[in-house]
Amino acid sequence: MKLHDRARGAVVCLVGLIVLVGMSGCEDVEARKDLAAAQKTVDELRAEVSKVKVQNEQLLEQLKGVPEKLAAQITERTDKVSEQVLAATKDLLDKVEKGAADTRKAAGDKVETAAGEYGKLLETTKAAIAADVQKIREENKAQLEELKKYMDNQLRELYPYAYQPRRESKAPPEPDTKTN
Repeated sequence: MKLHDRARGAVVCLVGLIVLVGMSGCEDVEARKDLAAAQKTVDELRAEVSKVKVQNEQLLEQLKGVPEKLAAQITERTDKVSEQVLAATKDLLDKVEKGAADTRKAAGDKVETAAGEYGKLLETTKAAIAADVQKIREENKAQLEELKKYMDNQLRELYPYAYQPRRESKAPPEPDTKTN
């Protein structure tokens, strides 16, 4: 635009110079040469001004399309970034899901191993306790037998005439509770 304004100013100055020279009525050959040179310069400047006007109009037309182009580029890049974010999010979720599945599997394996070990330990403990319980039962039975013998001896000594040896029976006789 500055070149356009300068060219306009130069044209105005040259036209003014031509008018002054033409009004003076001078028929000087040198003045005519200067006038022709000035006229030539004015014509060249007019051509340049026309060229600058055309370029200016072209630039204005190009600038009119810039917002649409920018909007299209921004939309395109935003879409690409959105796709990349979605892909990264999906990838991250897949990794988290895979990690969770691996953790669940590892935990299941640990629980299964621990359950197996606990089962073995329980069976070992049961066997040891069963042996101890059986031993205690046998000791109790032996002590009961000794106690019976002792009691029988005590009864025989205290009541020799009433003593009757014990008879082995599985269950004591039930008392008769029926009354008519």
